[in-house]
Amino acid sequence: MAHFLYKAKKGPKEIVEGSVEADSENAAIKRLTQDGLYLVWIEEKKDFSKEKTKGVLLFSKRIKPKDLANFTRQLSDLLDSGLTLFDSLNVIEKQIGHPQLKEVIRSIRDSIKDGNTFSESLTIYPHIFSSLYISLVKAGEAGSMLSEVMVNIADFLEKQEDVKSKVIAALLYPMLMVFVGIGTIFILMAFVIPKLANMFIEMGEVLPLPTRILIGISDFASSYWILLVILAGGVVFFIKKGSSNKGTKKTIDRFKLKLPVVGGLIKNSDLARFSRTLSTLLKNGVPILYSLKITSDIIDNEIVKEEVLRVYTDVKAGSSLKAAIKKNTSFPQFVVNMTAIGEEGGFLDKMLLKVAKAYEVEIDRAVKAVSALLEPVLILAMGLIVGFIVIAMLLPVFEISITAQ
Repeated sequence: MAHFLYKAKKGPKEIVEGSVEADSENAAIKRLTQDGLYLVWIEEKKDFSKEKTKGVLLFSKRIKPKDLANFTRQLSDLLDSGLTLFDSLNVIEKQIGHPQLKEVIRSIRDSIKDGNTFSESLTIYPHIFSSLYISLVKAGEAGSMLSEVMVNIADFLEKQEDVKSKVIAALLYPMLMVFVGIGTIFILMAFVIPKLANMFIEMGEVLPLPTRILIGISDFASSYWILLVILAGGVVFFIKKGSSNKGTKKTIDRFKLKLPVVGGLIKNSDLARFSRTLSTLLKNGVPILYSLKITSDIIDNEIVKEEVLRVYTDVKAGSSLKAAIKKNTSFPQFVVNMTAIGEEGGFLDKMLLKVAKAYEVEIDRAVKAVSALLEPVLILAMGLIVGFIVIAMLLPVFEISITAQ
């Protein structure tokens, strides 16, 4: 049987809206007429999990976290001003400029109009709204504090984006230097060196060792560039394929954690994410077991993720969070101590937030330090490479000049 939405008059001034289940539209009209209603309009209720998402899911990955954070912040502000959820979504849908997000909001609004809750409507788009987002919304609905919860979600998303943007900004200049350096070396090896090499060979002079090495590298690169491109593509393919295979990803992630400086940065990043996510969930009334399960899903490193899942298993078996964390090596004593204080004092969410802030400050410092260290190292490396190329090309000129004299 199908579901039909309708709008009808019950009396001269009373208008009602609702849904009715029937085999066909005519059967639904007949049933409503028998109930003494005068229809204004009627239409079949669509299956939003299939119909509404067809066009949107194709573009769901193009909705950036920043767009989602802005939407959440606008929604929290409108709810706080006293508007209903439906009216708030209606206002945002009219004002927002992002075409894909506009379609998502329209679909969620229509789903709510059909009687679904906000959290149920969000599950239509799992690629846009994470289990963390949906769980917090569900907790807000249960506690009748959706406005406060949306503020917390917006704060969480904006903080995540802030940390990410700081890392990208700090590494942008070193990355630019690498690309410029590689481009310079490519131009020299592909265009300048071959011409000079031919000129030196035609002179019949015995070339210095650095020049012969450079010409050999240039000849190899020009002769086997297709092989080099295939090799580079193979490495990229292996990394992407390995990321989708849990066993390979686990090996790669274990190696990452052992890297000097970078390993500590990755670990601190996951600890900050763990602490802030768990704090946000607990603050909004999500049970600790469910919170730990959701938190494990957002951890990227497989080694740290496994330890969080072990914490979840221990807490499920009756252990305290402090005792469960203490058993796992990924969690430093600082996290154990702060968790113990939070559990004993009944303000675990606040202590976890302090842990997250401490690690985020540490990450910011570490990224700045790495960036500051990378710049001179890259300048030195590029200078040595370009210097070697220049010297290797000038040596034959000097020898020819001396011989001519």
